[in-house]
Amino acid sequence: MNNAQIKKLATIRLGGNWGNCIAISTTMLSIGLLIILGEVLLYHSYELISPFEYSYFDYLKTTPGAVLLILRIICYYLMLVPEIGYSRTVYARLSTGENFIGVRWSMRHQSFGSYVKTIFIQTLSIIYQAILFIPLVLSVFVVMYYIERVKDHMSNTNLIMFMLSLLFSILLLCLFVFLRIKLKLLPYIMTFRRDVKIFDAFILSFKLMKGNTLRYIFFIFSFTKYFVLCVFIFPILVLLPYYNMSMSIFCQSLISSEKIDEYLAEKEKQS
Repeated sequence: MNNAQIKKLATIRLGGNWGNCIAISTTMLSIGLLIILGEVLLYHSYELISPFEYSYFDYLKTTPGAVLLILRIICYYLMLVPEIGYSRTVYARLSTGENFIGVRWSMRHQSFGSYVKTIFIQTLSIIYQAILFIPLVLSVFVVMYYIERVKDHMSNTNLIMFMLSLLFSILLLCLFVFLRIKLKLLPYIMTFRRDVKIFDAFILSFKLMKGNTLRYIFFIFSFTKYFVLCVFIFPILVLLPYYNMSMSIFCQSLISSEKIDEYLAEKEKQS
């Protein structure tokens, strides 16, 4: 299917599910806003109570402050990640033509294992992205360092090092985006094929995205004209279901059951 056909099918799949999908988007945005609001209130509450020896940010550097911050982050993580996985699963199953009520009913009876599995998959994905992101962050610091060096003392050596570090940062950014795209199919593989193990899903995502990276990028850019509407709250709530459904159908079109079965059969022979 081309992009136009995918978007047309997305509107068909959403027909009758718009309200439910908008409710999911509203819930996800509300959770994010509540977390931000909670942190802002904590900050202002701390600053209003006196006397304190430390400012709020200095308090976070202490052991009690750091421990409480880590505990809050863990709570936010355990609260958000399952919701993200739930939302993605709903869109993935609706994109196949399932009824929202049926999807909702079956997901309510999922075992605790599916909750743990969702968190595990997302955690592995975040660790993978963090490993890729660390060199990029370090290279940005190097660029900033040589910017200061060039300001303090203009020389050919400093200028060359600045240009090299900038080029290296750009290459790392491109590599990060490229590898991030390669993992795009991971959650959809786990949704559509429950017989695939987690680590196999990582490998299959790379294999199935081979030759489709540019197609994915062009598909994302095809939504650019809609993103202008995001300056208003209401269009965001309407656009997110349309985008998520389109992305689910797009990813589903890339997941070939034949290639997955071939990979699993080959792995079984090797073992």
